[in-house]
Amino acid sequence: MNTPAASALLLVAAAATFTHGCGVFSAANDSGNARFFSIERAPPGPTAESPEASKASGAPASLRIGRVTGSPHLEERVVYRDLANEIGYHREVRWAEPPERFLERQLARALFEERGIRQVVGRAETTLVVKLTALDELRYGPHRARVQVVAKLQDEHLVLWEETLTVDRPVASEKGGDSAVATVEAMGEAMEVLVERIADRVARELEERRRAPPPRQPESPSVEGPSIEG
Repeated sequence: MNTPAASALLLVAAAATFTHGCGVFSAANDSGNARFFSIERAPPGPTAESPEASKASGAPASLRIGRVTGSPHLEERVVYRDLANEIGYHREVRWAEPPERFLERQLARALFEERGIRQVVGRAETTLVVKLTALDELRYGPHRARVQVVAKLQDEHLVLWEETLTVDRPVASEKGGDSAVATVEAMGEAMEVLVERIADRVARELEERRRAPPPRQPESPSVEGPSIEG
């Protein structure tokens, strides 16, 4: 029976449910106490031309940076692991932008600014594709930060080089007691080392490819007419 009293009770119950749901949603998305970090540190200043670039003769090698992506578990919140196969997220320590964007900018700086490789923005013969698979604080074993990527250098037909690269760096305990700053700094150091390794390998592959002699074209068989005797 739909009485006024029953209707009033239904409205109260609905209001309580809505209020509770809003509270949960607000708590899950509250970033009022969040701290936002960038993994990038300002470059120390103009860098000298790398040995690979200075030794190169003729036209510089060219390269396009293709897709730089991140694993699904890498998001705004910084990842930690208390076990190798268990992922946790810091509630208040977050990235200012998707981590793969940091990686993409550092790769561009290392390849095009520091090593003098010519950047191609359209279709290119040689493309670098990178996936960021780990940017984690490891709290099991020695306290350290880990950065891992899968890098692939390819042309239109072949994969020239593909490798999974991993760099760990210890998290310093003496940072004024601020573990978030220490963790982010360790991650930044690890990413810088990893980017340098990728850039060195790519520069070497491009230089070897540039210096390689062009493939020989198959010779066309000569066609001789029938000999006439007599």
